[in-house]
Amino acid sequence: MSSITSNLTPAEIVQWLNKHVIGQNDAKRSVAIALRNRYRRRNVPEPMRSEIYPSNIIMIGATGIGKTEIARRLSTLVGAPFVKVEASKYTETGYVGRDVEGMVRDLVRQAVRQAADSARVKKKDTAGFRAYRTLARALSKSMSEPVSEEDLIKQVTEGKHDKSEVELHLSDETHHMEIIPFMPGSGMDSEVGEGIRKTFEKMMGARKKKVKTTVGEAKRRLIDDELRLLVERENYVEEGLRLAQEEGIIFIDEIDKIIGSEGGSAGPDVSRLGVQRELLPLVEGCTVHTRHGVVKTDHILYIAAGAFHGSSPSDLIPELQGRFPLRVSLHRLSEDDLYLILTEPENCLLRQYRELLKADGVNLVLTEEAAREVARVACILNSDSEDIGARRLRPVLSFLLDDLLFGAPDMVRGHARIDLKTAKKKLSMLMVNIDELDYIL
Repeated sequence: MSSITSNLTPAEIVQWLNKHVIGQNDAKRSVAIALRNRYRRRNVPEPMRSEIYPSNIIMIGATGIGKTEIARRLSTLVGAPFVKVEASKYTETGYVGRDVEGMVRDLVRQAVRQAADSARVKKKDTAGFRAYRTLARALSKSMSEPVSEEDLIKQVTEGKHDKSEVELHLSDETHHMEIIPFMPGSGMDSEVGEGIRKTFEKMMGARKKKVKTTVGEAKRRLIDDELRLLVERENYVEEGLRLAQEEGIIFIDEIDKIIGSEGGSAGPDVSRLGVQRELLPLVEGCTVHTRHGVVKTDHILYIAAGAFHGSSPSDLIPELQGRFPLRVSLHRLSEDDLYLILTEPENCLLRQYRELLKADGVNLVLTEEAAREVARVACILNSDSEDIGARRLRPVLSFLLDDLLFGAPDMVRGHARIDLKTAKKKLSMLMVNIDELDYIL
């Protein structure tokens, strides 16, 4: 967790989430408390710290009402490794399907990549200086008049020699690839397999050849080479493992899809109950072997979500229920909610379409009444057909703007204004016969 956001209070976390997610205050409060508890735990001395476990959450509600968005925005706020999985894609041992431990391995890969990116940012200035110094020394050999290395480095940094040609040794870019592809169950997921893979990559990546190129092109390649060397010397894998264990968030969607009956015959129900039993050790806390090392899952935050139509979290096996102590219900989105979602968030859907049309020289103005009509139609369609929540807004707004999106920039240019009358006329076509408009979500 970054130092900037690590000490945010629950109220400040909710305030930040309000910029991106409309409504669902109960869910925001729950995740804010869970996040703050992580900060509190870090300030508790051992051995008590190790005994404090995260308060995992189950979100209950239909699709498209903000469950995933809340969890994703939360991970963005704190810079935590985040993985979203669907419970229905996993299966118990002995059945064809994905191994549940795969979600932890995905989280570790994400965390290690994040740690490596952070290391690159920290070493960027050092890598740049080394690359510019190498270029300055190469340039000095072809200079008709002697120039000090310091002055040459300054000139290279300022781009004065970007078009000049220089000859130097650069890594062969054709070998900067993972020569041993990772396949589940191939053995490359182990620590030994990772060591073998890295050895081969270093052998191939170390190959250099003498090339003649421009200074501008050589800058990029030299900086990449220097960054690669500097980051390899950093223990970013260890930092990635720490991030995964202490800050990682796993979002398990469709957890209601793995609810089955205890007394059923062999078939889907058996597999569903099996997935619950396979998930249990991960949520309780266990050790998982990954390609980057051993990871303990004790302090990973699990956020589960599901519609729970015709079922409830109490239908999960008791042991798994107990590992999700916090439960929160998300309400169905009203017409006002849909209007606010359309217009209020920082990168709301309406602003996205405005920017898309602006790229083609069209200045879109959608009046407040027209925007409310979009929300009204989306709400009606949700009521009369499958309720897909805020996801309904995109097809409705796209239908309204269809002529502009098709006509720009050759047939439509400049100022384009859509008022209530225009919106009603266009969107009324969606309301004539909903059954014939199934292609509109």
